[in-house]
Amino acid sequence: MSKLNFAIAPAVEATEAPPIPRAQAWGREYVSTSSNASTAELLDLSQGVPRSAPHPDVLTSLAKTSSDPATARYGPILGEPTLRSAVAKEINIQYGIDDHEGGVQADDIAITTGCNMAFLTLLMVLCPPGKSSILLPLPAYFNQSMCLSLQSVKPVYIPCDPQNKFKASLESARSFLASKLGNTDTTNGDNDGILPRMICLTSPNNPTGAVYDHDEIKKWYELAKEYKVALVLDETYRDFVEGEDGESRGVPHRLFEEKDWRENLVCLGSFSKGYRIPGHRLGSIIASPALLKHLTTICDCMQICAPRPPQLALAPLLPDLRSDLLSASRQLSHRRHLFTETVNSVPGWSVISTGGYFAYVQFPSDYQYASSVLGLKRKKLGSEDVAKVLATKVGVVTLPGSFFMPNLKDDEAWDEVVGGDEIKEDKWLRFAVANVEDEVVLKLGPRLREMNKLMGMEE
Repeated sequence: MSKLNFAIAPAVEATEAPPIPRAQAWGREYVSTSSNASTAELLDLSQGVPRSAPHPDVLTSLAKTSSDPATARYGPILGEPTLRSAVAKEINIQYGIDDHEGGVQADDIAITTGCNMAFLTLLMVLCPPGKSSILLPLPAYFNQSMCLSLQSVKPVYIPCDPQNKFKASLESARSFLASKLGNTDTTNGDNDGILPRMICLTSPNNPTGAVYDHDEIKKWYELAKEYKVALVLDETYRDFVEGEDGESRGVPHRLFEEKDWRENLVCLGSFSKGYRIPGHRLGSIIASPALLKHLTTICDCMQICAPRPPQLALAPLLPDLRSDLLSASRQLSHRRHLFTETVNSVPGWSVISTGGYFAYVQFPSDYQYASSVLGLKRKKLGSEDVAKVLATKVGVVTLPGSFFMPNLKDDEAWDEVVGGDEIKEDKWLRFAVANVEDEVVLKLGPRLREMNKLMGMEE
């Protein structure tokens, strides 16, 4: 690779590279070994992508809109009016909001080039670089951590409790906000020039799958409201929240029923998962028009407009796709339950939390002290060591929990994670269960038993 005759921005150089290619390389190493390839297929549960193709009606509509020369022109900055209206209607239906209550309106919707773009534009609007912090549950989705690094926004990691299905500690968040904002008065407290600007929750969570119920989310809403910071809900996987009966789609929360929700709440969404079009890059922001007018400035510079063909293709179809969303949600619910049953049947393995596209799994504690079995001179093995062996030797590709945490060797970063000792034990893997069929899940049991044998565990 040739050298550059110019400098790269320090914030970019300081940001971790995307980690998924590392895990994919482990899978390629397994496949390249002839003995592996001839005996057992690679089971790739690493990336949160939909397995199935888009609904046939979506494909037909995409073909039509893509062939229309008019869709090659620039469109409205905040999205096609027809799609914004359609999304507002679907949100009101999914969240059980009666029309007479007002609910979410088209003017509350912005369409972005994917949900990552929605998050990044929101950072640029709300968080002055070098002067802002964001409360982010740990483990944290690495693209969000990368965005913070690129924007010179400080992450304040709130450790999740493995004993509570990896949900973040509300009291830890409250303690931090009180110390920085001085009991809601920004003139007091230890603000050191860096002020909290938002709390970001992802539910269902990536990577842990944790699902916060309405009462839990309402407490976070009240906390954000008390300290005058935005509550940002990343609801990329909202279409896969289970109803109480296990068959219907659940209501993710009821915050849109709050009269002042526009003053405090921002919700991010994605079309990639529910409608299975990740390559077409469509995301959404639900927020007050008073916020969206500022997002217009950022979006005009970054995207001008989100891709028009998928917007125009989906807009008239959303009502008819409700049954498809329900069917996909039921299938994924069944697969999560099958996954839990399969993994928990293997000695030492335990599914700690699951929801949406993911399951967060604890591997056997004996693994951490099995370095000699692998011919390694290391005191303790971490999740990346285990994930690499699981992929290259057994043919199961997952993502290690360390991919969703600060560098474990960065003592300075971990010193600021109050109560992070248990998370730092680094004994979990993320399995993505949406990109495989049930048959692949059933094959996991024998593979994990093979892994136990490889790591020197007795049945």
